[in-house]
Amino acid sequence: MKLLYLINSRQFNYHKDIIRDFTAVIPGDIIDMGDGTNLGERYREIAGYAPDVVITLDLAGFELRTGNDTLSLNNIYGKMAHILFHKTNFYGACLKARQNLSMFTYIPEGEDVKACMERYREIPNISGFVHITYKTDNEALHGENRTNIKNWWGIFKEDAML
Repeated sequence: MKLLYLINSRQFNYHKDIIRDFTAVIPGDIIDMGDGTNLGERYREIAGYAPDVVITLDLAGFELRTGNDTLSLNNIYGKMAHILFHKTNFYGACLKARQNLSMFTYIPEGEDVKACMERYREIPNISGFVHITYKTDNEALHGENRTNIKNWWGIFKEDAML
């Protein structure tokens, strides 16, 4: 299975740290949307990779838009998991973008899933996400993160029918 992660280390400095916990459990390649690459080139790179699964952290990749301002990731074949580490209101208009049925958005533990489903009607699949410490400085927290990521991955595979 070809798995691709989208991060944005320029906007979220903790992405380079937390991605290590994800890739330790779920190996995959990483594209950093914050590295200054032209967005058109970046989209062609993602599409050319032909991933089976794309996992985005904090909606990295949502800056990729088509000519009529729709989400370019909707044109990528494969399942997607969008993992949010902040409350949904932090992401503003990005969560108003229409998402395909093959996309699954995971909101932080403690957010009301039903309320988010009402508020963000263009997102077909919203679920809560297990607690991940995204700013960690000790190995015990990384171990907890990896356990939680492993458990989430099992749920995602069932949800996405992988």
